[in-house]
Amino acid sequence: MHRYKHIAAGILFFLVLLPFGRTQQPSKIKLILLGTGYPYPSAERAGPSCAVVVGKRIFVVDAGRGSVMRLAATGNPWKSIDAVFVTHLHSDHIDGLPDLFHCTWEFGNGMPFELYGPKGTQEVANGILQFYGPDIHIRRDLTEKLSPEGARIKVHEIQEGVVYDIPGEVRVTAFQVNHDPVTPSFGYRFDAGQHSIVISGDTRPNPNLIRFATDADILVHEAYVGASPPSDTEGTKQWTVYAYHSSAKEAGEVAQKAKARILVLTHLMPANATEQDFLDEARKGFSGKIIVGRDLMLVEPPDASGK
Repeated sequence: MHRYKHIAAGILFFLVLLPFGRTQQPSKIKLILLGTGYPYPSAERAGPSCAVVVGKRIFVVDAGRGSVMRLAATGNPWKSIDAVFVTHLHSDHIDGLPDLFHCTWEFGNGMPFELYGPKGTQEVANGILQFYGPDIHIRRDLTEKLSPEGARIKVHEIQEGVVYDIPGEVRVTAFQVNHDPVTPSFGYRFDAGQHSIVISGDTRPNPNLIRFATDADILVHEAYVGASPPSDTEGTKQWTVYAYHSSAKEAGEVAQKAKARILVLTHLMPANATEQDFLDEARKGFSGKIIVGRDLMLVEPPDASGK
């Protein structure tokens, strides 16, 4: 049986974060789903966000509404967050970004906030700093005297290719996906040792996603159910939200073509669909292991035996 579990508040700290200070072999890469919802607010599902854990390092991909509260449930790991990667600049993927920046400054290690994303990310960062301007002045200069460096946002506006690399430890590759007219939009591939995790971002099925997801241990893919896929013929139907997203069946087909080992469904639409609805649809396209994501779920790559 593949190793995945839904983690109650606080427990993940002991499973994932507590060993960071010990001498150990390089950890296998792990996935934590921080938010599995979509723009409509939900008490059960935070906005789109996940964390990739490699040894002592935590990488956050997207920071939707409530993602900071989900991180708090893992043990407040603000000192361990190395970088944040944004797939695109839709509000539901960055609603929690200001809060995440502030927590890593106020409670972190005093280093600049490393932010990777598409063109326009610098403008978002400027807005965050303007929003927090008075507070930064108070906490940096008058009261706590927090690190000035930690109040900086170091922006990396990316293009397709390797965007983060620590040789022998972890490599992060950005690749373009099809979320038109939201361009550019990216997915990310994390490689650590012999294992890999790919996060699709919001996208229609496309060859570039399949290319970069090839042989991934875990493919995290958005999914909807209960609507017909959009027509490929321009002008034949009115635009809907499904015109730039993927159905669960299509996510399954992408995973099958990419030969992924585990498919994790997230960004689940609509809110009233059941987990079984997503499983049934994804199974039409994918013969491997399918997990319908829940907030605070931990997913690990299978070992050599496939367990």
